[in-house]
Amino acid sequence: MSQFDFAEAFEQARTAPDVTDRASGLEEADRIGGVALVQARLQGNGRPDCLDCGEDILPARRQAVKNAVRCKECQDDHDKWEVRRHG
Repeated sequence: MSQFDFAEAFEQARTAPDVTDRASGLEEADRIGGVALVQARLQGNGRPDCLDCGEDILPARRQAVKNAVRCKECQDDHDKWEVRRHG
C-alpha cells in the first residue's frame, strides 16, 4: 500500500456520484490507512507525534517503544478504553 493508494481512494470517495459509493470509498481509504499504520508498526517505525492528541512523542518514549504511535498519556487512555471495550 502506498500513500498514492490512499489518496486515490479518498479522491474517488470525494467525487463519487452517490452516498453509497462515497461511503464505500471512505471505508476503503480508512482500510488502506489502517494497513499502512500496521505495516509501519511491524517495521518498528512509530510516529513523531501522537496519533490522538498531536503532541510530540517524547524521545525517551520513542527510544523505549520504537513503534510508538501515541504519547504515554494517550496510550494509557487507549489501553483503558480497550479493556472496557473487550471486557
